[in-house]
Amino acid sequence: MALGAVTALLCLAQATATKTVAVDALPPNLLALPDGFAFGAATAAYQIEGAASEGGRGPSIWDAFSHEKGKTHDGDSGDVADDHYHRYPEDIDLLAKAGIKHYRLSISWSRLMPDGRTLNDEGVAFYSALLDLLVEKNIEPRVTLYHWDLPQALEDEYNGWLSPSIVEDFAAYAEKCFELFGHHVKTWTTFNEPLTFVGGGYGTGVMAPGRCSDRSRCIAGDSETEPLLAAHNVLLAHAHAASRFRARFSKGYSIDMVNCGWMAWPLRDGSVDDMNAASSFMEAQWAWFLDPLVRGDYPPSLKARAPALPQFTIEEQTLLKGSVDMLGVNYYTSRYVAAADAVYPAASVGDAAGIPALNGEYHLATTRSLSEGDPRIGVVGGSPWLYVAPDGLTDVLLWLQDRYHLPMAVTENGCDQPSGEDERDDVWRIDYLRSHIDGVATAIQRGADVQAYYAWSLLDNFEWADGYSKRFGLVFVDYNTLTRTPKRSFAWYARLIHAHASSSLLLVDDVAPGRDLKMVRAVSAVLLFLLCVMVVSRFLPKRRRLRAPRYIEISEVVTMPNVESGVEVF
Repeated sequence: MALGAVTALLCLAQATATKTVAVDALPPNLLALPDGFAFGAATAAYQIEGAASEGGRGPSIWDAFSHEKGKTHDGDSGDVADDHYHRYPEDIDLLAKAGIKHYRLSISWSRLMPDGRTLNDEGVAFYSALLDLLVEKNIEPRVTLYHWDLPQALEDEYNGWLSPSIVEDFAAYAEKCFELFGHHVKTWTTFNEPLTFVGGGYGTGVMAPGRCSDRSRCIAGDSETEPLLAAHNVLLAHAHAASRFRARFSKGYSIDMVNCGWMAWPLRDGSVDDMNAASSFMEAQWAWFLDPLVRGDYPPSLKARAPALPQFTIEEQTLLKGSVDMLGVNYYTSRYVAAADAVYPAASVGDAAGIPALNGEYHLATTRSLSEGDPRIGVVGGSPWLYVAPDGLTDVLLWLQDRYHLPMAVTENGCDQPSGEDERDDVWRIDYLRSHIDGVATAIQRGADVQAYYAWSLLDNFEWADGYSKRFGLVFVDYNTLTRTPKRSFAWYARLIHAHASSSLLLVDDVAPGRDLKMVRAVSAVLLFLLCVMVVSRFLPKRRRLRAPRYIEISEVVTMPNVESGVEVF
């Protein structure tokens, strides 16, 4: 068979499959991810559980905050949320159906210990049953101890994270969780995104407990000092919890803290000032927490620019240093960064991860959100801050690898869709996930030790101050009936997991659920037959030896990155 004929058929197959396959194509570098790479999904207790006044649960700071007028979109709260408290078997069945073998969840401190200290038997029973079922379904839990829902009793008693008293209370809570659930849970996270909850809770006041310097928005607080103090106590609480963890567990167990941030790129090419600003900005986001956890102290740049920054004692530094076994990385977007004294139109300047101190008091950097369509950042999702920047995930992972030399897991990554996009036929989300998973593979190829990826989120849920106005889930939740409907991205993610596990991208049957793939299958079958003929023909007697053709993997026909799909592909 002439090579030209095969090439023509390949072109025909690509032309036929373009509209059908493109939006559902798998990441082109998927098989570059190592064997054993874990794909999972993530949730958080307050965002999905509901049952706020059931099972002996006490109120958390998010119960109090969300019930204050004007604090959340449409006054939404987590009172009912996805009702996971009553529907967790259904949600675990969804995980199993998708072949998701890794599930990141959080324990509600206020459900387990309503007053922050006293154990609630009904809370223990709920989490025990949940974890038992996960293990029964061969799904490995990754448990977060604190995903922002501090017992309101501790906030009332001593202002929560602003008091050193919180350190012992958190460590005792963590130790009790290790004791109760350690037989099922091997991977533990102390805190999720302290950058976000100390910045939003004590810097801007847009998150619980709602403290800031702006008296038009907050009745109390100091945006210059309180985020630093709260973060300091978070770090010490982690160190004491990690110490108790290591006294109890050894080989086969790990503990970490999940941090978040952007990749900061210099705005002006060749500008030394912008390069320095970008470096300082990365340290202000990532190294603020990770330097103490890995190296034992704050980064010098933060010390130099933050006079209100508390200091660690020698004993505290020793306890902190090396207190994580790996890094949890939450990533959604990136930004370009300019020097603080650079002047730009006000409309083009964004904030710095929600923390005024990064832009104002500490003068570390001014961030700029480029307009939609700029080739360096890309389109924006349903949230105005979420610019699609998969290259930023690659660069963040490489930056963290170079600085800390620890294994990593991408513990959250996902998006909401722009207004007007179909929430169930969510091809925009598929494109986002595909490009970012490919970014993880690229980072691994360039030397980053990344071991897992968790999509945010399994379910649409309560998205904090945005309430239920933003949907990040692989599963659509009707908030009136609480009915779960898997989205197109759910089927795509299930196919991706199966493809990686089987080391094959040739999974045509499930490429585009609900679409006619007869032509794609027919062309693929013809091509497979032709390639077999070509292989056999090599061993048949010939009068003249022909040059062997280049064999083309069938997966090239099925998996076509960067095919026009109406969505920019990175």
